[in-house]
Amino acid sequence: MAKLLLLLSAFAVLLLVANASIYRATVEVEGDSSRGQSCQRQFEQQDRFRNCQRYLQQEVQRGGRYNQRRESFRECCQELEEVDRRCRCEGLEQMVRHQQQQEQLKGEEVEELYETASELPRMCNISPSQGCQFRSPY
Repeated sequence: MAKLLLLLSAFAVLLLVANASIYRATVEVEGDSSRGQSCQRQFEQQDRFRNCQRYLQQEVQRGGRYNQRRESFRECCQELEEVDRRCRCEGLEQMVRHQQQQEQLKGEEVEELYETASELPRMCNISPSQGCQFRSPY
C-alpha cells in the first residue's frame, strides 16, 4: 500500500511539473509575439528607418558629400535611439532586406550593406553595443 501511495504521489508531482512547463512555454511564445508586433509598430513609427536607409545608401554607393553622410548618420542614430533596444536589430534587418529588394543589390553591395547595418548600434554608441547579428543572406 505504501508503494502504491508513493507511486501515485510521484505521478502527481510529474503531472504538476509537466503542466507548469506547458504554461511557461505558452506564456513565452505569446510574449515574443506581442513584442514582435510592438517592434513592427515602432519600426513603422520611425518611418522604416528612413535616415538609416539614406546613410547606408550613401555609404555603399560612396555617394553624397562628407557633411551629408555625417548628417544622415546622426539622424540615423537618433532614429535608432527612439526604438526599444530589443527592437533595433530586428528593425535594421527588416530595413536592409527592404533596401536590398528595392534597389536590387547583389554580391558585394549586399554584403557591405548588411555589415554596415549590423555595426550601426555600435557606431552610434547605443545598445546592443556589440552590434547586430543578422541571418546572413550571402
